[in-house]
Parts: sequence; structure tokens; C-alpha cells
Amino acid sequence: LFGERQDDEDMTAEEDAENMEELKQLREESMALAKLTEAMGSPEFARVVFEKVFSGDIARLLSMPDMWKHRQPPTQLDYDELESAALGSDFDPTSPGTHTAMSLTDAFVLFKYTAGRLAQRLDSDGQGGSISFDKDDEDALNFVAATASLRSYVFGIDQTSIFETKAMAGNIIPAIATTNAVVAGMMVTQAIMVVSEQMSRCHTAYVSYNSKRSRSVLSEPLATPNPTCAVCRRRYLTLRVADLSRTTLGDVVDYLHMLAETENNLYLGEDISIVEGSRILYDLDFEDNMEKSMEELDLGRGRMITVTREDLDDVENVAATVPVVLSIAGPRVEDGGQPLDLDIEGFGLVPEFAPLPPPTIDEAAPSGDQLHFADDDVAVVVDDSDGDEGLATLNHAENVNDISDELAKRKLSDIGIRGESPVKRRAVATDDETTISE
Repeated sequence: LFGERQDDEDMTAEEDAENMEELKQLREESMALAKLTEAMGSPEFARVVFEKVFSGDIARLLSMPDMWKHRQPPTQLDYDELESAALGSDFDPTSPGTHTAMSLTDAFVLFKYTAGRLAQRLDSDGQGGSISFDKDDEDALNFVAATASLRSYVFGIDQTSIFETKAMAGNIIPAIATTNAVVAGMMVTQAIMVVSEQMSRCHTAYVSYNSKRSRSVLSEPLATPNPTCAVCRRRYLTLRVADLSRTTLGDVVDYLHMLAETENNLYLGEDISIVEGSRILYDLDFEDNMEKSMEELDLGRGRMITVTREDLDDVENVAATVPVVLSIAGPRVEDGGQPLDLDIEGFGLVPEFAPLPPPTIDEAAPSGDQLHFADDDVAVVVDDSDGDEGLATLNHAENVNDISDELAKRKLSDIGIRGESPVKRRAVATDDETTISE
């Protein structure tokens, strides 16, 4: 009724013996809906809708007696009778009770009031818009609740309150004394400790049921961040912008590059990318936004942008691999001074990154299940083509181009690769990572 308008163009299908009757019914329904929408905004709108849904359609159903041989027939409602009964009602449609079921008269009053409200809202739009149901839209919710109540009286269905209608129409599942509620409570408890700066009291808590345990809620101390981990060491800073309408994205990029020459070096390099959520704002192949202001890009206060280094070749500092998240805020003015056009603060909160320990390759055959490689060493392990009891070739050279310089044959079991049959594996060690893959 309050949705998008549809034209009759969709009903131009070829008529034949099979779909002629169906198309005829569709056209009749479309014409009936068109009459309702034409009446929208007029004083008679609520009456037109009511008489179509609760009088005319019900009379059509009652004209088919075979449908009601084994069940109770519906009751046809009369608009004028209900309007007369509503004159003596003290029901206030602007503030209906939400926890008690409505009487037939109260439902009629609320239907008439909310239908007029929604029609007025749609008519004031002036552009043929639409109104979608939202459980938090009071007019929409009350209209659905009143309509459902009237139809319940028509078909002899148990009445529900507005609150119950909201739960059903909004697909709300109560979460009282359930696992979700317990976990939510634990999250709030931990959040209180965080905002009150009591991090030492925070724990990782979770719900785990086991019949052998008397407790279902378990906790364990928080793990400290790994100083060489790029995931749990993500850097969060505040980007203060004096004038969002004047500062461009290009200004921000230039400012980040300038920081590389200061003590607040973020190790981002020249090749960076900037994103906001899933929206790409800038990279070397996309510079369309460089001249646009922060305001034009809808990067206002409270927005967060992520800056990532793209060129990771010859990276010596772990911090270079960690994205920088900038929270946009207003300028800070102290002692009556002029605010800086751009300023980043929070460097004191950026965690220190420990250097990666250089891996080494043991000359003696390791007894464990792991290979250790020295810096810039390359080792390739390939299974022996003859399958001679797991005999393998280990090429050990200073770089990948000299891979065939030195050869040494060792058993797979001696270098930590075990299994019933040899498999091809390649291990490459560089100055910042070691990978082994099948």
C-alpha cells in the first residue's frame, strides 16, 4: 500500500488459455490497488482502504460457501458502525498501550489514525517515494498492529498486543537467561573494566558446558601482545583536521609522507593505500580523490581511515608491515593558539616493535620437527625421484640463483620431514620470513 508504485507494463504477457484468467485477476487487483493509492492524502483514504480490505474482500470470500463448510466463516466489518462506536471511546491513538490487546473499536481508531499519518508522510514527499516497514517506526508499527488486530477479529484469531506484534513482525527473539544474554553480560563487565582503565582485571571469559565440570563460565588471563606480530600490534592514532572543507585527501597523503623525515616516522614508505571500510580512497593507481576535500569524501569527525604500506620489499622494521588506523577528529587548541591544519597525535600509545630474530640453519641434522635457516639462505628439498627410502636432495646456496652450487644428500627424516611416502616440499628463507609448503 505504501510501497513503490508499479506500472501495468509487467502485465503485457501473451494471453493464452492457461494464463488468461490469472492475468485478468492480476489486472483487477492492480486496478483496485491503484484506486487506493489515488485516494491517498484525501480525508476518505482510511475509509477506502478499510472498505476494500475488511468489507469488500470479506464479502467476496463469504460468497464462496464451500470454503466455510468445515470452518468458521469470517465476519464482515462495517466502517460506519465502528466510527459511531468510536465516538464514545476514550482511546488515544497517539499513545496506545503496548502490552494489552486492543478492542475492536480501539483497533479501528488506531487504524484510521495511522493510515492518515502514513499517507500524509508519503504525500509530503512529493516524489512518489515509499515507506518500508520498520519496527522502530512508530506509525508503521501501529498501523500493522491495528490492521492485524482488525483481521484477527474478522477471522476469529487470538488478539495480540502491539508489543507482541513488534516481536513477530520485527523478528525479535527474546534473549533472557540464554547463552547470548550471559555472554552479553560478560562483555559489558569486561567493557566497564576497559573504560575504567583496569586492564589488569580483564580476562578472556567464555561459556563452555561440560557435565564433568561444576562451572559453565570459564576465564583465563589476557595474553600479552606479541612484539613481532603485525595483527595484534595494529597502530591507532588520531588525525586532527582544522578545516574539513579545505583540507584535501592529497594534503593528508603529503602529511604522512612528511612524517617519514621526523621522529614520528610511521615506516609507511612512498607507496601507500588509504581505505575507509570497504571504500578505496587512494592508492598509486587510483588518485581521483586527491583534490577532493575531506568533507566531499564524507570523512567527518568519527570516521576511521586505514593506511597500509604497499611496497614490502626490503622491509627492515616490523612496524612497516602494520597498518595505521587514523581516527578523524577536530583540532586541538591550547592557550589561545591557532590550530594546525593537520596534526596526528597518540604516538606515545603506539606499541614498540621488537626486531625479528634472525633464523639460522643448523649444520648438524636437527632432532626436532623444524628447519632453521640463516638470513638470505635458500634451501629447496625435493623428494628423490627413485623413492630410495626417503632419500632427498638438499640444495643449500647463498641465493636462489645459485641453487645448484652446493649439493648434499640427506634423508628426509633427518631434516624433519616425516611420512610414509616422500612428498615435494619447498622451503624458502629470507631475511624476514620462512615458509615451507607442499
